[in-house]
Amino acid sequence: MMAREIGSEFWLAEKGTKYRVPEKTYLSGRTALTAIILDLKIRGVRNVGLPDYLCESMIEPFLRHNIKPAFYPVQRTLDGLTISLDALQSFEAVMLVNYFGLMRDQINSLAISCQRLGKIVILDLTHDVFSSVSDYSADYIFGSYRKWTGIEFGFAFGNRSAHLMSWPLSNYGLQYLALREEARNVKQLFVNGGYVDDELRHKQLDLFESAEDLLDREYISDTDERNKSRLASLNVDYIKKRRRDNASAIYSQFQHMKICAPMFEEIPYEAIPLAVPIFVPHEKRDSLRAHLRKNGIFCPVYWPLSVFHKTADEAVRIYTSEISLVCDQRYDTEDMARTMEMIKQWENTTSK
Repeated sequence: MMAREIGSEFWLAEKGTKYRVPEKTYLSGRTALTAIILDLKIRGVRNVGLPDYLCESMIEPFLRHNIKPAFYPVQRTLDGLTISLDALQSFEAVMLVNYFGLMRDQINSLAISCQRLGKIVILDLTHDVFSSVSDYSADYIFGSYRKWTGIEFGFAFGNRSAHLMSWPLSNYGLQYLALREEARNVKQLFVNGGYVDDELRHKQLDLFESAEDLLDREYISDTDERNKSRLASLNVDYIKKRRRDNASAIYSQFQHMKICAPMFEEIPYEAIPLAVPIFVPHEKRDSLRAHLRKNGIFCPVYWPLSVFHKTADEAVRIYTSEISLVCDQRYDTEDMARTMEMIKQWENTTSK
């Protein structure tokens, strides 16, 4: 059996104690955001500010509903990322993101300041889904559990004056969920077989890609009862502890790095990381990712630039030099040690 692969799509969800399922449920984060956008339109909001470091799937729903967002800058600092309140002054509504679950205090402080200025605050909680909604001050909160567990489940909350639409499970939604379920089952066979069956490898990748293509075409739908049941029985305490332990194991090795550096100086107390983002010189990023892939370690980037992005040079540098090290609950600290050893190996064979 080969060493187990690290990263890529989930094939299972950890079962445990009862978890409270959000009241407003959707097929994806995009669907949940659409419900918020439609409520903003009813309220006559047209001037929305989005961060210039953002996934294109969070930009497209605004354009689909004829709201052309403007972008405010996200800046890189020595100890992380930062957003200036001054950059948000001109917007009626602003979307904020707690990047990688590591900026909760800063984002909440910005949210409170924006609300005091009379602005509508939309919080994308996808990077921090297991925090309490009451930890944040926002008019709307939405997110998705898929990057955390593989469960296709979006959610949204609004303040008392909000009227968030819901939709039934559509035919597109059924097809998407069926493709994802088949892909997970095939990946389970691939994993159980020791990661050696190339036919299964390619089949699960093709199925996941087909599902994503379908979601890109149409995402207005609820999720299904099976996913609601999976979320309700999720072992959240295990997920939180495992991710923190794994992220801590990664951070313990940064002192030995010569080329790569963490995006954030430290893991804040009680933060649950989505991943551990690092910076690599942009001209070397593809080389490192290729080296990791060759060794069965698949690290995504947040995010690919698209035609939807309108970014300043600083944001472009973030997009083109970031790699996310996987630290999720499928793996343990030995897997993190292997990831970091492969990075050190690459650094030792790469000129500065």
